[in-house]
Amino acid sequence: MTRPFILLLFLILSFTNTFAQIRQAKREMTLYNYMEAVTSLQKAIKKGDVDMKREATLLMADCYRLMNNWSKAKEWYGKRIRYGNAEPEIYYYLGQALRNTGNYKEARRMLLIYDSLSPQDPNGKLLAGYCDSVVFWQKYPPVYEIKNVRSFNSPQSEFGTIFYGNGILFTSDRNVRKQEVKKYGWTGNSYLRLFVAAYNREDSISFDNYKPEPVPGLFNQSWHDGPATFNRDLDEAIINRTLYFRDKGKRDPGHIRTHLLKLYSTLRKDGKWSKPKAHFLSSNEYSVGHPALTPDGQILFFVSDMPGGFGGTDIYQIVKKAGKWSKPKNLGAEINTSGNEMFPFATENGDLYFASDMHPGLGGLDIFTAHLREGKWARPHNLGSPVNSSYDDFSLATDSTGDQGFFSSNRPGGLGDDDIYWFQERHRATEAKRHEDTSHQPPVSSLQSSVDRIKSPIVLELNKPYILENIYYDFDEWEIRDDAKSSLDSLVRLMQIYPVSIELGSHTDCRGTEGYNRELSQKRAESAIAYIISKGIETDRITAKGYGETKLINNCACRMGVICTESEHQENRRTEFRIIDQGKDPSLPDY
Repeated sequence: MTRPFILLLFLILSFTNTFAQIRQAKREMTLYNYMEAVTSLQKAIKKGDVDMKREATLLMADCYRLMNNWSKAKEWYGKRIRYGNAEPEIYYYLGQALRNTGNYKEARRMLLIYDSLSPQDPNGKLLAGYCDSVVFWQKYPPVYEIKNVRSFNSPQSEFGTIFYGNGILFTSDRNVRKQEVKKYGWTGNSYLRLFVAAYNREDSISFDNYKPEPVPGLFNQSWHDGPATFNRDLDEAIINRTLYFRDKGKRDPGHIRTHLLKLYSTLRKDGKWSKPKAHFLSSNEYSVGHPALTPDGQILFFVSDMPGGFGGTDIYQIVKKAGKWSKPKNLGAEINTSGNEMFPFATENGDLYFASDMHPGLGGLDIFTAHLREGKWARPHNLGSPVNSSYDDFSLATDSTGDQGFFSSNRPGGLGDDDIYWFQERHRATEAKRHEDTSHQPPVSSLQSSVDRIKSPIVLELNKPYILENIYYDFDEWEIRDDAKSSLDSLVRLMQIYPVSIELGSHTDCRGTEGYNRELSQKRAESAIAYIISKGIETDRITAKGYGETKLINNCACRMGVICTESEHQENRRTEFRIIDQGKDPSLPDY
């Protein structure tokens, strides 16, 4: 056998072996065994030709992206682009990876390249805009202080934390037993289990003496268990489970088994939990997971990729009436986006916390809160840094007071993949800080004291807003309060003295949707006008205008990192007037 022939045979065998490794990696990826796929791809990249290395490099990047390892995904997508002939979505994924690891400048460049190659997809330009916004968001001081709860965490993942009796309950894929060798191919770690740890609210700074243990007598099957949710009395539980069986509804043409998220429910009686039963929401066609009961147990929020949603995964709710659950209802476009919304949590006061990778944020999954007002969800509010980072931040739960709690993050500096962090709200911003950045607002003057002591003509300027002091409204209300009537009486006296025509404008705080706030402010303005007309002022001399939240006078704009008191929000719920016709009185200047 000649030497050239031996060399050719070696090259053919090497090529065949590399091709088989890539084919095996693809198969593992269809089974969600990404860690096993990475092992095959590492071998293929070492031995393959340029074309095979190009393909294997992209598959490697996809694996790390799907495992939420954005640092590795950034590395491998960058390598794939350097091979040339990159598809548009590769620039998008590299932009995501750069943004999710804090390199906003380069992320913006990649996302705009993607936008130029795929202008039909708005997400490239949208995320590039978020990169620009980070500089603005980072100007605001942190609202929360955080601490890694090292005694809760392990080298693996911990998330899904909720308050549970006198402790906390969370989900982890840490090893339960040293001899445990069964691994989950997606992550390379063990399967998810439920753990419980003692928690003393007064000792929330140290967390030194807490040792998590598997939850006794509750779930923890041989496949995935968690996260879970409980009602206030801890006698009803709903848990996320993934069972090991052949799903009939979701297969590819090759009948490859997949594992959908499902919900199971159980009740506790005489100290024992009943056998978990499949919740009616569970399906073989799509996933349902991340359950979150309201404390009274009457509403269940959950996440699903069922058909008809807005994006990848949406948040839904069902309501219990007369002991029966309603049909699922999507929370709508205020909450859900074209991306993924996950990990809902319902508070005692009815607010909703959740994570999203498409609402305006710092990158990856960010944590948001939203308020429900008269059946409508207000615009979600980003909690800002340091709760949110460029990495994945999610699964937040508060205690009954709402001023402290836990969340999870895969940011650098932790002990494992996802770590549990404690957070608590910092002190309120100073009065000076709260009133900065308001120079764009028109000057506002008060005339009440001048009207009440008229001794000489008052010079009134056209189209200048004058605030009516003490015209405030209860939250979500438009009726005139008794403490507002004296100020409106002063305006009545002014209009009795001067033949002016005015526009009376009403303003809301930032909470609520823009449309709802415009409607509410219009009702408030009309309510004030009705009172003035009742005092004898002609209807054609006064008009109502509802401005909603468009002209705030302080820093309470419901934007990232800004938390305001109720009194600060009330400052924005005000009524103003401006002269739109000065009439024939000579004391008014001409303009």
